[in-house]
Amino acid sequence: MNGPLSKDLSARSVRVRILSTMLAFMAGGLLIAGFVSYYVQFSVLEDRVNAELLQEVDEFQRIAELRQVEVGEDESTEDLMHAAIQTAVPGEHEAFLAFLDDRPQFKPQGQAFELGHPETVEQILSAHQPGQTIFTDLSVDGEAVPAAIASVDLYSDETPGIFVAANKIQSQRDQIWTSAITYTVVSLATLLASALVGLVVTGKLMRPIGDLRDATREITIYDLERRVPDPGTRDDVAALAQNFNRMLERIQEGYAHQRQFMSDVSHELRTPLTIVRGTLETTDPEDPADVAEGHEIALDELDRMNSLVTDLSTLAKTGRPDFVKFKDVNMAEFARTAFSRIEHLGPREWLLDSGTDVVARADEDRLTQAVVQLAANAVRYSEPNTKIELKVQHMTLSGQSMIMVGVRDEGIGIAGADQARIFERFARVSESGGESGSGLGLAIVKAIAEAHGGSVSLTSRPGHGSTFTIIFPQDNTHVIDPKER
Repeated sequence: MNGPLSKDLSARSVRVRILSTMLAFMAGGLLIAGFVSYYVQFSVLEDRVNAELLQEVDEFQRIAELRQVEVGEDESTEDLMHAAIQTAVPGEHEAFLAFLDDRPQFKPQGQAFELGHPETVEQILSAHQPGQTIFTDLSVDGEAVPAAIASVDLYSDETPGIFVAANKIQSQRDQIWTSAITYTVVSLATLLASALVGLVVTGKLMRPIGDLRDATREITIYDLERRVPDPGTRDDVAALAQNFNRMLERIQEGYAHQRQFMSDVSHELRTPLTIVRGTLETTDPEDPADVAEGHEIALDELDRMNSLVTDLSTLAKTGRPDFVKFKDVNMAEFARTAFSRIEHLGPREWLLDSGTDVVARADEDRLTQAVVQLAANAVRYSEPNTKIELKVQHMTLSGQSMIMVGVRDEGIGIAGADQARIFERFARVSESGGESGSGLGLAIVKAIAEAHGGSVSLTSRPGHGSTFTIIFPQDNTHVIDPKER
């Protein structure tokens, strides 16, 4: 089944599963609680009835002992049984009966039921054991009634007596069963009410998830404006909706940057291709000088394309975990090595200021790449014989060890309006007297600084040069011992 109905049923399935699981646990808990409770009640009832029967027999024996003390040895069995029955007070569900010479003779007034029916009497006499007290079940009115049958024997009277105490337990069981039925009805009503309330509550709770489902179904790369409504609560569902919206914002921003990036790349690659094509179309194959000039122009443009592709490849790696490979780097040696590479970039007065003797965790190759890029920019936008200085220092900012790598030049400088975007991809400034670059160099420098957990900054004034500074934290730096040099 496909279409809106199947999607709606699919959306409701989570809600139904949650409700079903909740109700199943509730029903199981109520069932277990009821079973244990009423099993205990029935067990307690059995024990209590047996205890009450035993208590009645004990009371009868105490009455007999008191009568013998008061009356003496002239006490007859008949008098004893009569006196005992008169003082006995049956409970709500109890009945007593006294026998003389195997015949029922005495019973209390107003007891719960009768034990004098011929069928019951026959059962009592059959179960009776002379000289003993036994516990058995009697059938009274079709019900099994627990009973205690005690034999009464006096030295002063040879007439045998029997005292019977019975408890109609079924009526008490019926009361418990009535309570169990009431419990069952109340439990079912509770489950029904819980299901209705749960249906409403889960509907409200699951609404953001439904909105999230609809959004994920409708959002495309051509329309990233859709957002999930905020439920306005403080729970996991609201957090999910908020996180999803933030994720969409990041995706939208990244997609916009990607489109802009691809547009810039297309433009940057189209220019050298157009130049190469135009040069080849206008070159006179019969003119050696024209051919040589065209050949030189084509090679220059291909070199520029190759440099652009290399820079793009580097930027593409910036998001990968292996973009930087940390190891222990002696910053003093790093400064000397980097300086030996950049001092050949152009006829400038090159200066090195390395006042740091520390070992830091860094990627030496990437840092060298950043320094070369900054130095190449300094050469491009400065005049011959002006100063370019490389500075590497160790400092402490807010209690944290930091490494600073800077390149200062005396070039044309950068206007304040351009400084805000200088580190963006394909960003360029006015290039008075300088050569055109890919516009990716400073973006690579920024990526290298951020990969080290730091940042890159610019201080510049038009006509007074520029200073680019990379700062990154190094909590595990340590001062080099002279023996380590």
